[in-house]
Amino acid sequence: MKIERVELPEQHYLYVDREVDFTNPAAIGEAMGSAFGEVFGFIGAQELTPLSMPMALYLEMPEDGKMRFRGGVFVSAEDASKAHGSVSADHIPAGPTFKALHVGPYSSLNETHKALWDHMATQGISGAMPVWEIYVDDPTAVPENECRTEICRLARQT
Repeated sequence: MKIERVELPEQHYLYVDREVDFTNPAAIGEAMGSAFGEVFGFIGAQELTPLSMPMALYLEMPEDGKMRFRGGVFVSAEDASKAHGSVSADHIPAGPTFKALHVGPYSSLNETHKALWDHMATQGISGAMPVWEIYVDDPTAVPENECRTEICRLARQT
């Protein structure tokens, strides 16, 4: 698995909040699908331009059996300013970020997250929130074992 450190610019995104039982994969998939559908429906209706594939952003890691996430997509700062209704906007600050590419089913994403965390720790770097996943491939068009997901985490020197 390739893990790399990159300097990312500030990134704006549109999103909707979701909360789901962390132990229920079917419910997670349903929540992700509804979040992406809502955000991309908004983008289409407003004639905005997505700058990425769908993403899930985590401000905290699950602690109480609940997974809280923002389902969304990166957009320009100008498009982010058009958020309204149930669709909100925010940004990820510029800075050093570690990225790993997960290839395979979503059910094993936790293994790539752990490898990324461990790699950062061996480099003397603690992670900062948020953590986000960009779903590079459409799981309805690409076999599960070939689906690619970028996992990103902000870096903070220890």
